[in-house]
Order: sequence, then C-alpha cells, then structure tokens
Amino acid sequence: MDRVSPGMNGLLFVVLVLSACTKEPESAVCGLQAASEPVLLEGKREVALSVGAKLMPSDRIDARGWALLECFGGALKVLDDEKVRVGDLKESKIEATTIPRFVLKDGKPVKATMLAPSMLPRYSDNRFTPASALSGGTEPTSADYFKAFFTPNGIENMASPPREDGPVKLPPPSQRVKVARIHAASLGQGGPRLEVDDEVVFAETDDLATAALPEGHTYELGATVRLVLPDGAEATLIRDGVELELEGPMDLRLR
Repeated sequence: MDRVSPGMNGLLFVVLVLSACTKEPESAVCGLQAASEPVLLEGKREVALSVGAKLMPSDRIDARGWALLECFGGALKVLDDEKVRVGDLKESKIEATTIPRFVLKDGKPVKATMLAPSMLPRYSDNRFTPASALSGGTEPTSADYFKAFFTPNGIENMASPPREDGPVKLPPPSQRVKVARIHAASLGQGGPRLEVDDEVVFAETDDLATAALPEGHTYELGATVRLVLPDGAEATLIRDGVELELEGPMDLRLR
C-alpha cells in the first residue's frame, strides 16, 4: 500500500479547505429605481449609488431619504431614511407583487390582470457616478450623483483615475446597447399634474427617467407613464381639469 507523506496530507487539507471556502459569484437581486436623496453603499468608504444600479445581496445601503427598490422577482421595497442589507429584505427573495398593480382606464384605476415583464434588463451594472462628474467637494449633491447614465457601458470604459473628459472608447451609436435603462432625470414639462398630499410618490417616464416626489408640492408629470404610491401615500392626479384622488399602496400605469 502506498503511503502519503505528512507534507502531502497537509497539502490535501489546504486544498479541501480552500475548495470549501469558494463562494459562488453573487447575482443582482434588486435595482435602485428612484431616490429623493443619495443612497450610499457602505464599505471601507461610503459611495453614492446611481439610480438604475443593480444591487447585490451582500450590499449594505444607507438611504438618506426616500428610495424605491425594484426587485427582480416582482416585489417593490420602499426605504425611508434607513440602512438595510439588500439580501435580508424579503422582497429580494420572493417572486411576488408587494404593491397592487393598476392601470388607468376611462379616468379610473382598474386592477391589472397581467404581470409586468422581467425588471432586470431595465438596470445597469454601472453602479457609481464617476468622480469627474461631481461639481466639487467630497459629498455629491442630489444632482451630481444622477449623472452618467446616457451612454451604455460608458463608466466601464473610463480611464482610472476618472478623466475630466468623461467616457472614452465608446462604440459608435449604431453599435451601442439599445435597451433603455432606469435613470434619474426630469419628468418633462406639461402634461398632467400631481399634488402629493402625504408621504411620497415615485414617478417613471416613457424613457425610464424616474423621480421621487415628496409631499407638500404639486408636480408636472410631463412624460410620466407610471406612479408608485407606497402604503400611506396620498395624492391628487389632475388631468384635463379632472381631479382623481389616489391612495397607496398602488402601482399605477397611466398609459
């Protein structure tokens, strides 16, 4: 019988330990759909996440205001000035709708019968606003950290450290990714108006621009096609002079 030397035993033990410690790569489970204030990713240093960024189960995030997470199993999670670990949220683990879906028909909300398509393609692997996009200082403003979402894979192609002239080596427009991505931007001018009476309403346009609309103001909805009202939210939608009272929880498609 062949004998295994003590040194070989030690080597086998190390190999077994290393193989046991190997972890499967993480997959994104949610996306940051909208935010009223920066959402920070905690770690060795805090950095602001981009609206439209994919979120991993191990991510520990600090929402400094209102934020809406859209999880890829269909659930929505509203954060209000709180810290969470994404993988600990039940919404990140289930395939279900957590806010009832409605469509606007003949001026009234009607419960939707069809589930929305997968939300994953709406989100980007570009998770941070580059330092060169900031207007100065170490703390990004709410306008600063929303930048750099309009050229797919642009951030990935930036030099390190970031260049002042922004993304480089981008493919020509005809070869860029055609899938629209969630991003923070203006909802556009005109269109219906929304008076937010209590808490917050999240809005999304036909080109996937999003915004968080806190209470106490009236907003022009421009090209908005979707409103998300968390539980407790109240708002008045004004279209062509007609007022419609809305009350959460509600995920409402306007058209």
